[in-house]
Amino acid sequence: MSSTLPLPGTRDEERLARLAGYGVLDTRATFPALDEIVKRARDVAGFPIAWISFLEGDRERLRSRAGVAYSELAGEQSLARCLEGANEAVFVEDARQSRWRDHPFVTGGPRARFLGILPLACADGLVVGTLTVMDRVARSLGAQERTALANLASIVMARLEAQRETAAREATGTPVVARDSVVLATRLEQETRRRQGAEASLERERQFLEAVLDSFTSAFFLVSAEGRLMRWNASLSTAIGYSDAEIGAMHPTDFVSPHDRSQVRSAMREVLEEGRQISIEAEIVDRAGNVRPYVLSGRPLRWGDETCMIGVASDVTMRKRTERQMARAKERLDLALSGSSLAIWDWDLKNNKVYFNESWSALLGGEPRESMFSGDEVAAWNHAEDREVFSVAMGNAIKGVSDVIDCEYRVPNAARDWIWVHSRGQVTQRDADGRALRMTGTSTNVTKRKMAEERAEYLATRDALTGLPNRVLLHDRLEQAAFSAARNQVGFAFMFIDLDRFKTINDSLGHQVGDELLKAVASRLGACVRATDTVARLGGDEFAVILENLRDDDDEGAQQVAEKMIGAMASPMLIDNQTLNTSCSIGISLYPADGRDSAALMKNADVAMYYAKEKGRNNYQFFSAEMNARAQERLSVENYLRLALRRNELVLHYQPRMSLASGELVGVEALIRWQHPRRGLLEPARFIDVAEDSGLIVPIGEWVLDTACAQAGVWQRTVRPGLKVSVNISVGQVMDGERLYRAVDGALRRGGIEPSTLELELTESHLMQNIPEKAALLNRLGALGVGISIDDFGTGYSSLSYLKKLPVDSIKIDSSFVRDLEEDPNDEAIVKAILAMAHSLKLSVVAEGVETPAQYRALRELGCDEYQGFHEAPALPPAEFERRYRREGGSR
Repeated sequence: MSSTLPLPGTRDEERLARLAGYGVLDTRATFPALDEIVKRARDVAGFPIAWISFLEGDRERLRSRAGVAYSELAGEQSLARCLEGANEAVFVEDARQSRWRDHPFVTGGPRARFLGILPLACADGLVVGTLTVMDRVARSLGAQERTALANLASIVMARLEAQRETAAREATGTPVVARDSVVLATRLEQETRRRQGAEASLERERQFLEAVLDSFTSAFFLVSAEGRLMRWNASLSTAIGYSDAEIGAMHPTDFVSPHDRSQVRSAMREVLEEGRQISIEAEIVDRAGNVRPYVLSGRPLRWGDETCMIGVASDVTMRKRTERQMARAKERLDLALSGSSLAIWDWDLKNNKVYFNESWSALLGGEPRESMFSGDEVAAWNHAEDREVFSVAMGNAIKGVSDVIDCEYRVPNAARDWIWVHSRGQVTQRDADGRALRMTGTSTNVTKRKMAEERAEYLATRDALTGLPNRVLLHDRLEQAAFSAARNQVGFAFMFIDLDRFKTINDSLGHQVGDELLKAVASRLGACVRATDTVARLGGDEFAVILENLRDDDDEGAQQVAEKMIGAMASPMLIDNQTLNTSCSIGISLYPADGRDSAALMKNADVAMYYAKEKGRNNYQFFSAEMNARAQERLSVENYLRLALRRNELVLHYQPRMSLASGELVGVEALIRWQHPRRGLLEPARFIDVAEDSGLIVPIGEWVLDTACAQAGVWQRTVRPGLKVSVNISVGQVMDGERLYRAVDGALRRGGIEPSTLELELTESHLMQNIPEKAALLNRLGALGVGISIDDFGTGYSSLSYLKKLPVDSIKIDSSFVRDLEEDPNDEAIVKAILAMAHSLKLSVVAEGVETPAQYRALRELGCDEYQGFHEAPALPPAEFERRYRREGGSR
């Protein structure tokens, strides 16, 4: 945007005179009082940026500042000049959605979203500067916060006027401590105390309100008339898994399952438009895609001049689960009763005698017969752990608390084995005082059902292969550990463990060997922890461990266990008469330092585990904020990279390959770049790793092949006939040989170039993996007519036998050998040996990274065939490459 600049003339001269009187033009002077006001301005609403500035001619000087480094602003940056002639404050809640969106402070610099500009105006209306506050996020200020800032601006001017008057009195010899100065100082002090009291009261109210809202176990939220979430508590953030910034940018129905959204929208309209209270059930979907039932209630609330909706969301998962469990239990009970023989009993409580029909004896595994026992004998049969349950059930019926007895307990059968019995009865006679005299009921053997339930529960919470707790039970125990740690004020550690190279073992030796290896790993991990700790298998080759009852932030205990696990994995394992070696990468998060809930601890341990893999595997890493930032950055790159192909953001630059003998251009190497919409031109190192890990490298590689071949077809007609183009092939492309072959064949046909002018570059390390499969693929490509080149030669493997097995046409000497060629005799000897070997095998040799005339001369004297590097040119955009080499006929 263009600022409204003041007209030159008397106002500027008057302003400078006024500022000179205030003493603020003296760059050597300090103003602690203004620094204190800037600090208070930041504290009003937690602003990260604040300053007090004055207009000096065509610039704005920042005399007191916080959160910014610059001390003055040019005319186009000045915010104070936008207030020329106006004495009212300007508050911009979201600069990106306002006329300020093109201002330098919004498009660059601090990336401001919120602006608060308060004029520093003299009594006659002359604006001499501003009190400015900024924030990098959009926000709105309440009336109290705006008043507090206005008061601070008034205090600035009062301080400046007092400073000017004091200076004037000192110049004329008049005593400084005059009555009006005392009155002014007194008023300033009163205003300061009043403001501080108001701010303290406001802060206490804010803290109290936030504490009350965050104490709710249910999710609380406040929705504006436009459907925007204005306030919410921590329970909502925890429930849905999104950050506060993400929640603020989303609509409330974004969290609702698609099939319930219309119902929720209708209910919100009833509240906001008709003023009704609502209560409905709907499914909520969290960030991980988990769906849970909630009861949503809302009522209208007047907020200023608009009607908002205040709402509460309560998770009813447990209630629904309990209802389903009760329904299933009833179904199982009905099936058991219909298929079982019931034993009937009659308890004479007055005489304490119990009659059983013949089915009771059969139920216990004996011969069917009627029997009579004393009540004490019957009670004594119960298992020690069940006697209290039986006694309470009987006691409630006898005392009149309930007319029904219904309990399950264990008794010994005829073989003295414990069996489960379900007894259900009802009081049939009471005395005048309501005490039970007689009770009649039935009993049935439910041992099979109890065993089935225990087995079902075990299978539902255990890994079928290793018997370890599975993901479901791990989540439950992790939540219990967090609750217990918070109550007992202790810490615990959570570990993510991933086996290194397990897929290679599983694919090469078979799933049976892989399963046995996983069992052995589970056993070794269990031996590294205490009996009270939890070792779980999450699936595949992923394990997790909970180490409980550690001191707060105690990484030593977790470190010792991690080292023990690393050592345990290092010992060879004998599986199916084969000795196997494996290792593991471990990520560790600590409660409460790295998270206070299971989701945060698991996410952070996962981030740390991937960092351990990046560090070379077979190690452990504790979580840090830096890792999380790197993981977020990597995720951001991946998300944008998925769009880059569709948006045509990927481009190719071409580095010329020159003949050392003739000095002519013989070819180019196509090198990918990413023209990022925000970050500018990115080198491959910033995104290729992410492309490989995410699988995007294959479609990107195919795009590079098509684009490079099409460009080569053009340049073979306009720059040099037969110009070669080299394209790097990734390991992801080589994994699917058939797809790579089709991509190369299609690129050649679409580009209209001879196969011999296309050269595919593979790194030495990629070639050495599974040589027979690589040989078959490369032979097919060689039969197609394309050239094969080994990139980064000399940095991989010492065995060179693959040169005889693979259809290689040329090799590229890695730049690390060229860099010190004229200084290091060892590098010269290595290059000389590579040249001799390659030429004896009739291979062409290209030197990479040639930057100096000395390197160029040395390579030419040694007999190298071609070179590329900054000595000739860096990788050039297509237009620049064509201008340079087409004009010079393809040579220099």
